[in-house]
Amino acid sequence: MKRRGPRVMLIVLVTVALLAALILTTLPGTTRSRIGDYFGQVFDPVVTGFQKGLSTFGAYFSAVSDNKKLKERISRLEDEMADLNLEILQNQNKLEAYDELKEALHLTTAFEDKRIHGAAILNRELGPAFDLIRVKAGRLQGITTSGNETLPVVDQHMALIGRIHSTELSSSKILPLLHEAFAVSAHVEGTYRSSFRVRGDLALQSEGLCLADHIAEGIPVKVGDRLVTSGESGIYPEGILIGIVVEIVTDGSGLTMSCKVQPAADFEQMAYVFILTEPDHES
Repeated sequence: MKRRGPRVMLIVLVTVALLAALILTTLPGTTRSRIGDYFGQVFDPVVTGFQKGLSTFGAYFSAVSDNKKLKERISRLEDEMADLNLEILQNQNKLEAYDELKEALHLTTAFEDKRIHGAAILNRELGPAFDLIRVKAGRLQGITTSGNETLPVVDQHMALIGRIHSTELSSSKILPLLHEAFAVSAHVEGTYRSSFRVRGDLALQSEGLCLADHIAEGIPVKVGDRLVTSGESGIYPEGILIGIVVEIVTDGSGLTMSCKVQPAADFEQMAYVFILTEPDHES
């Protein structure tokens, strides 16, 4: 019993000391409370900053991950867009090829008694639309002229461009409708009255127009009329569209003397032409 007494006493004292410390810590103004408050002021901001740092790093890595996913998505969309653009371009090329084939078929149907030679424009001799035009088709392709013989040239819409001026081995030169040396017999579409002349005119070249003259008295011609070849010369088949009347020129008595004509062919956008030859007109 003597040995257990000191141990029990020690346990009691330690327990009382712990209870006293706990009570002192909870009381405001005590030394223990002030010490706890002091260390709390020091370590609380550190703990708070550490927690904020962890939160910031977490948000950063989350943003990096989201940005990587976004870049991958954008890359996939760009690839899809490139594939779509390629498909659109291929479809456009197919559509253009179909349109050209359809136009060529239409030309063949319209000129059943002619052989049609397609030719790409290489260059214009001096630049403007009314100078000679060089095309990629010559004697090797059966395009030949001799003496007064010439060949008509039209576009894919059967609008008159001009006539063959001269030929070489692999190319030819076209004298266009606007050139001052060009002339063709014409009449108003849908009428069968006397024909008149449509020709190039130096004064109208800068306006992109040609002139219709030698119009007999009594022939009704008005603005908006479509002029076509009459077929009288034997060079140009009847019915090829020349252009549209845009202005009437009269004399003092009001009689029609001439009229200005806007060619139906678009010389500025022209890339291909079609040369009409006779079926046996090949070398």
